[in-house]
Amino acid sequence: MKAKPFTITDVGALLGIQKLPGGNEDSYNVVCPFCGDERGKCNFIVIKNGELVNVYHCFHCGAGGNMLTLYAELNGIYGRNRYQRAYWKIQEELPMGVKESRMRQRQVLQREKRCKEQLAEPADYEKRDAVYRELLKLLKLSFPHKEDLRRRGLTEAEVSRMEQLGYKSTCAEDSVAVARKLIKSGCRLEGVPGFFVNQNGDWEIAFYKKNSGYLCPVWSGEGLLTAFQIRLDVPYQKRKYVWLSSAKLNKGCSPGSPVSLSGDQDVGRVFVTEGILKAEITHQRTGETYIGNPGVMNHKELRQLLARMKERGLREVVEANDMDKLMRLDCREDYGTVCRICSVKGPQCPKKREKREQIRKGCLKLYEICGELSLSLSRATWDTDEEGMWQEQYKGIDDWELREAEDSYGNAAA
Repeated sequence: MKAKPFTITDVGALLGIQKLPGGNEDSYNVVCPFCGDERGKCNFIVIKNGELVNVYHCFHCGAGGNMLTLYAELNGIYGRNRYQRAYWKIQEELPMGVKESRMRQRQVLQREKRCKEQLAEPADYEKRDAVYRELLKLLKLSFPHKEDLRRRGLTEAEVSRMEQLGYKSTCAEDSVAVARKLIKSGCRLEGVPGFFVNQNGDWEIAFYKKNSGYLCPVWSGEGLLTAFQIRLDVPYQKRKYVWLSSAKLNKGCSPGSPVSLSGDQDVGRVFVTEGILKAEITHQRTGETYIGNPGVMNHKELRQLLARMKERGLREVVEANDMDKLMRLDCREDYGTVCRICSVKGPQCPKKREKREQIRKGCLKLYEICGELSLSLSRATWDTDEEGMWQEQYKGIDDWELREAEDSYGNAAA
């Protein structure tokens, strides 16, 4: 596709859209021009995986499209050839003559080329598996991280099994040394998510102080180790989990958002829950097969795995997402800073409504997928009152299954 002589960043500036702190020139958050959300729910992406995309999406109101859609929507341009008219209006407003237009177009193409040259083509799952298995031999699960799993209610045997599966601690101080040992053992690191070439020209793994924690391995239905999430020691921007990724780094790449299978893929019934760690913990305790979905709105990988499992005899899916799906919306001013700045005064909390609707959308998508695949689907619920609403004691299915193990450690960790 022919490159435009401008990006969504230029369009956003024309429209007066406020950029929020953080991000980089390729991807950043803005104040949503449609719903006004200021929490970073609206994202602008200029380049993704080395390709110009110039798109936006708001995870609060659902608005999304490309830079021409953005301009057309906010300027009331509808009807035939709306995008062509939006394109010429943007060029008029910038403004730029033919010479400058061609120069800016070359600059955009050069930027895309630099990004492509910097990125590596992601390795297939077999190559990732070979490298990651060697990586796990160099790591161990530290005592504090074992304690975190015990605190959740896991037994010594369960913690030991999880360590054998690949639950290991990161080591920021050995990030270069780990890569060197892998290369010495015959591993090729290019295209393996998490590895990149640093400023000194050395291969390195993306272990830093800010993403310090323990690895949560993602296992495919075929038994291949395809990616890792990191359970952070210290949450980053309210996130407890991040991917082990080297996206946007030299010779690095993204792991994508693969789902993980905990248990046997040759089963008639599988449970689906949100979270890699949550799925493995519950499998360890119950013996049931679980699919750990990294996000309730992550559909593509989930559908593919369910389709493959159906070919092997799967008949029933049990939706076991968090009980936020049945939370009450009563306003109790229990969201801290959010409550202090909330402008909505009423009996229902808008933050709780948003959270409940998000997880319900994911549940509905799972129903849709199961309908397409002719799989029966039921819902797992727990910790409910006589009206069928969540009592807010046990949020995740793992919390519920481990509740009897809450001894001297207190309540299970989130």
